[in-house]
Amino acid sequence: MHPTRRLAIALAAGTLAVPLLSTPTAHAAGSYDCFFGDRTTAADDYQISGNSCDGAGYSDVVITVLSGSAAGSHRCRTAFSWNGFLSANGCRPA
Repeated sequence: MHPTRRLAIALAAGTLAVPLLSTPTAHAAGSYDCFFGDRTTAADDYQISGNSCDGAGYSDVVITVLSGSAAGSHRCRTAFSWNGFLSANGCRPA
């Protein structure tokens, strides 16, 4: 392979890799805002089921609920959201 071609390939690979350095880890630590939420007591913590939610994140998530039995701010170990519905586990007051 010609040295100029090797250099061009190396530069192209470097140019494509640079933006990846500033990419955050896969949704670590996020937040959600929910219009309505229910709180269900578990062993040492509680679970939250929310409706009309917007946000992002899967682990170490802060959830703010405007109305319902879960109204307030919570920090949860895990959360999953789909089409505005949220399910979060391992929650405690934030």
